[in-house]
Amino acid sequence: MKRREFLYLTAGMTLSALLASCKPKSGGGGGGGAKDAYLGFDARSVSWKNIPADHQKGTLIPQDEWYKMLGDPPEEIEAAFWLEGWGHGWVQFVADMLEKEHPGAKVKIWGDPRIWETLQPRLVDGDIPDVGRQWITGGEQSQIQGVRDKVYAPCDILLDVEAYGQPGKRVADVLLEGSLERAAMGLTDAQWAMPFVQGASGIYYNVTMFEEHGWPAPDEITWEEFIELGEEIKKAGIAPWTYQGKYPGYMDQVLTPLMYKKAGQQALCDIDNLKEGAWKNPDIMWAMEQLQLMFASDWVFPGAEAMSHTEGQQIFMDGKAAMVPCGTWLEREQEETTPEGFRMALSAVPAPKDAKGFAKAISASPGGPELVVGNGKNPLWGMEFVRLTLSMPTAKYIAENVGGALSIKDALQGANVSEALQSAVDRVAAAEGHYIQTWFGAWYPTIGKVRDDNWGDLLWSRISVEELTDQLERAAKEVREDSTITKNERTDCS
Repeated sequence: MKRREFLYLTAGMTLSALLASCKPKSGGGGGGGAKDAYLGFDARSVSWKNIPADHQKGTLIPQDEWYKMLGDPPEEIEAAFWLEGWGHGWVQFVADMLEKEHPGAKVKIWGDPRIWETLQPRLVDGDIPDVGRQWITGGEQSQIQGVRDKVYAPCDILLDVEAYGQPGKRVADVLLEGSLERAAMGLTDAQWAMPFVQGASGIYYNVTMFEEHGWPAPDEITWEEFIELGEEIKKAGIAPWTYQGKYPGYMDQVLTPLMYKKAGQQALCDIDNLKEGAWKNPDIMWAMEQLQLMFASDWVFPGAEAMSHTEGQQIFMDGKAAMVPCGTWLEREQEETTPEGFRMALSAVPAPKDAKGFAKAISASPGGPELVVGNGKNPLWGMEFVRLTLSMPTAKYIAENVGGALSIKDALQGANVSEALQSAVDRVAAAEGHYIQTWFGAWYPTIGKVRDDNWGDLLWSRISVEELTDQLERAAKEVREDSTITKNERTDCS
């Protein structure tokens, strides 16, 4: 879901800078501090005192005790959610659950596609909703600024509350392994955000078209054979590829996996750890050259460069192109314009013959920093909304009506899911825990900006790989030598 990060970078940085200028920097919440820092959190709501100071972390809080902590429902619980590919149907579903579970409770739901702009003056004034998603945009660095400025309330106590509908299990127990860590944004003093859905990205292909022509799924062959397949698709009179032209960063869903599979995990660690020469690794440069080869070989549907993300994706849905790079939100995002009977599946990016990385690895996440509880009037009720979200009834609703898999164990249990969603789950399982990820863009935005500013020129060979990697090396050097920039270290390099 890279577009969610880079598309609104400037707006997100503007809001976080405004928040920073209006409030003093807080300690903790931006790194460091005791893991029970939530107990002494400077909450705006007096209800925070309902959390028992002697609670031992990791100890189950039965549902009835949690309800006593919640107390009587407030006049209104405000749920402010970004309106995007997942829609608001699931938000209403959870709100209905909450109102049924707590007679007298009323949930006000609202949101829009640019909720961060609508909320900006309210966040600055401390008028914060109770629960939601994507209040501050611009990637994880901007989210962390929101933590420092006390926009969010820590969710640590929620982790020990009994999961809805699963007696004896804490919320933490039912979440997917690794999802809390991914949602933590690298912060260790408290759990400032909660995961929502599992995500995976790669290459979506037209199943019916591939079956009719006897073509193998992309990840059933090597990268070299994949390039040959593209030529075969062209001979059939079909464009092998379309993409989200105005947002060329979608092609990172091919480039980063290809870099990993060709160069191996250590190479991605070297990039994230600012190692000199990391961008000049021949295998990294080879991966970039392969994208240029695709675009120079007339793979791309004519005119795609000028299309929005949904327009480019619709070319795929209409059968005018065989493949498109995207993530698991694609099915929902194009739902209203998908022809009846259209079949698609997700494929991992093919690995080259001499792959140094795990061949079936995929860009995937068990969850990210998606759900946040506001440091406003009703933070505990915001947590109750999150608890009900991370439940089996919600998981079934999201699987069947939204086309997503919630960040909990057995998220698809009992659900009738689409072929596309099942293919994504199968690909994630085949990856055996080898999830492809880079951090340089979030850790060091100036390096990410060089890459993002040059996406279109790279794809269409308006800039050479040599020139781009020179620029990336210079940007990395500037960060490396700037003592005012906090350096992060990636250690999962084996």
